[in-house]
Amino acid sequence: MPNNLLKWQENFIATNLIAIAYNAWAGYLSGHRGAVIASTNNPTISIAGETFKSYFVARTRLAAFLNAWLDALDPVILRHHFMNAHILESVDNYHHH
Repeated sequence: MPNNLLKWQENFIATNLIAIAYNAWAGYLSGHRGAVIASTNNPTISIAGETFKSYFVARTRLAAFLNAWLDALDPVILRHHFMNAHILESVDNYHHH
């Protein structure tokens, strides 16, 4: 099961890279470090394809957001709750060149 879940996540990112990258770039241009959060709970399917909600969460709000997400009982996140520290560390230590 974990390999199938990881493959699904990799495919989602590959398929939606432009939308994810746009949100990351827009957040970066606003002067903030942060992360792009994509919600796949209620995708919309139309003639243009599948759409999903995505948000840029600034670092100053990211820890609280991740903790709230855990409280929402999302089973995918709950299995990986230990990753919060790694996500925050990645945001803090990212250096673009």
